[in-house]
Amino acid sequence: MCRQISTCWCAGCSNGADVVFALDASGSIGFDNFQLMTQFVGQIIQTLDIDSAPDGPTISRVGLVTFSDSAVLQFNLNRYTTKAALLQAVNVPYLTGSTNTAQAIRYDIIVTHNREYYSSMFKLTL
Repeated sequence: MCRQISTCWCAGCSNGADVVFALDASGSIGFDNFQLMTQFVGQIIQTLDIDSAPDGPTISRVGLVTFSDSAVLQFNLNRYTTKAALLQAVNVPYLTGSTNTAQAIRYDIIVTHNREYYSSMFKLTL
Protein backbone atom coordinates (compact mmCIF):
# COMPACT_ATOMS: atom_id res chain seq x y z
CA MET A 1 0.00 0.00 0.00
CA CYS A 2 2.59 2.60 1.04
CA ARG A 3 6.30 2.03 0.54
CA GLN A 4 7.77 4.57 2.92
CA ILE A 5 6.29 7.25 5.13
CA SER A 6 8.41 10.10 6.39
CA THR A 7 8.00 10.77 10.10
CA CYS A 8 8.96 14.42 9.70
CA TRP A 9 5.91 16.48 8.80
CA CYS A 10 7.74 19.68 7.92
CA ALA A 11 11.24 20.56 6.71
CA GLY A 12 13.77 20.51 9.50
CA CYS A 13 11.37 19.54 12.27
CA SER A 14 12.21 17.22 15.12
CA ASN A 15 8.99 17.64 17.09
CA GLY A 16 6.02 15.36 17.19
CA ALA A 17 2.66 16.06 15.60
CA ASP A 18 -1.01 15.91 16.50
CA VAL A 19 -2.49 13.59 13.88
CA VAL A 20 -6.25 13.10 13.59
CA PHE A 21 -7.56 10.52 11.14
CA ALA A 22 -11.04 11.11 9.71
CA LEU A 23 -12.32 7.84 8.22
CA ASP A 24 -15.36 7.64 5.97
CA ALA A 25 -17.44 4.80 7.41
CA SER A 26 -20.49 5.43 5.21
CA GLY A 27 -22.33 2.84 3.17
CA SER A 28 -20.74 3.96 -0.09
CA ILE A 29 -17.28 2.90 1.14
CA GLY A 30 -18.09 -0.74 1.89
CA PHE A 31 -16.73 -2.89 4.69
CA ASP A 32 -13.68 -4.19 2.76
CA ASN A 33 -12.53 -0.69 1.82
CA PHE A 34 -13.09 0.52 5.38
CA GLN A 35 -10.82 -2.29 6.58
CA LEU A 36 -8.16 -1.12 4.09
CA MET A 37 -8.39 2.38 5.58
CA THR A 38 -7.92 1.12 9.13
CA GLN A 39 -4.91 -0.94 7.99
CA PHE A 40 -3.44 2.21 6.41
CA VAL A 41 -3.94 4.10 9.68
CA GLY A 42 -2.05 1.30 11.43
CA GLN A 43 0.82 1.64 8.96
CA ILE A 44 1.04 5.38 9.63
CA ILE A 45 0.96 4.82 13.40
CA GLN A 46 3.87 2.37 13.05
CA THR A 47 6.04 5.23 11.72
CA LEU A 48 5.22 7.73 14.49
CA ASP A 49 7.16 8.33 17.69
CA ILE A 50 4.48 7.47 20.25
CA ASP A 51 6.33 5.62 23.04
CA SER A 52 8.87 8.28 24.08
CA ALA A 53 9.97 8.56 27.68
CA PRO A 54 8.25 11.36 29.67
CA ASP A 55 11.47 13.37 29.81
CA GLY A 56 12.40 12.59 26.20
CA PRO A 57 11.61 14.40 22.95
CA THR A 58 8.15 15.61 22.02
CA ILE A 59 6.01 12.70 20.87
CA SER A 60 3.21 12.44 18.36
CA ARG A 61 -0.40 12.06 19.46
CA VAL A 62 -3.15 10.39 17.46
CA GLY A 63 -6.93 10.82 17.39
CA LEU A 64 -9.56 9.12 15.23
CA VAL A 65 -12.94 10.31 13.99
CA THR A 66 -15.27 8.18 11.87
CA PHE A 67 -18.16 9.63 9.94
CA SER A 68 -21.25 8.63 8.01
CA ASP A 69 -24.55 10.38 8.82
CA SER A 70 -22.68 12.12 11.65
CA ALA A 71 -19.17 12.19 13.06
CA VAL A 72 -18.14 9.94 15.94
CA LEU A 73 -15.05 10.54 18.06
CA GLN A 74 -13.51 7.10 18.40
CA PHE A 75 -10.61 8.38 20.51
CA ASN A 76 -9.07 11.76 21.27
CA LEU A 77 -5.45 12.89 21.13
CA ASN A 78 -4.77 12.10 24.80
CA ARG A 79 -6.49 8.72 25.05
CA TYR A 80 -3.66 6.37 24.01
CA THR A 81 0.00 6.93 24.86
CA THR A 82 1.58 3.76 23.47
CA LYS A 83 1.89 2.50 19.94
CA ALA A 84 0.53 -0.92 20.93
CA ALA A 85 -2.64 0.61 22.41
CA LEU A 86 -3.18 2.78 19.34
CA LEU A 87 -2.80 -0.17 16.99
CA GLN A 88 -5.48 -2.02 18.95
CA ALA A 89 -7.74 1.04 19.04
CA VAL A 90 -7.86 1.55 15.25
CA ASN A 91 -10.13 -1.50 14.93
CA VAL A 92 -13.21 0.70 15.03
CA PRO A 93 -16.72 -0.25 13.89
CA TYR A 94 -17.95 0.27 10.34
CA LEU A 95 -21.03 2.52 10.57
CA THR A 96 -22.82 2.55 7.15
CA GLY A 97 -25.25 5.38 6.36
CA SER A 98 -24.81 8.47 4.19
CA THR A 99 -21.60 10.50 3.75
CA ASN A 100 -21.40 13.70 5.81
CA THR A 101 -17.83 14.89 5.23
CA ALA A 102 -18.61 18.41 6.43
CA GLN A 103 -19.61 17.08 9.85
CA ALA A 104 -16.32 15.18 10.09
CA ILE A 105 -14.30 18.30 9.27
CA ARG A 106 -16.19 20.38 11.83
CA TYR A 107 -15.70 17.67 14.45
CA ASP A 108 -11.99 17.40 13.63
CA ILE A 109 -11.53 21.13 14.15
CA ILE A 110 -13.15 20.84 17.57
CA VAL A 111 -10.92 17.89 18.51
CA THR A 112 -7.63 19.45 17.39
CA HIS A 113 -8.36 22.88 18.87
CA ASN A 114 -10.04 21.84 22.13
CA ARG A 115 -8.12 23.35 25.06
CA GLU A 116 -8.09 19.96 26.81
CA TYR A 117 -6.15 18.37 23.93
CA TYR A 118 -4.41 21.42 22.49
CA SER A 119 -0.68 21.55 22.02
CA SER A 120 1.64 23.70 19.93
CA MET A 121 2.66 20.69 17.85
CA PHE A 122 2.11 20.50 14.11
CA LYS A 123 -1.51 19.56 13.31
CA LEU A 124 -2.40 17.11 10.56
CA THR A 125 -5.72 15.63 9.53
CA LEU A 126 -5.83 12.64 7.22
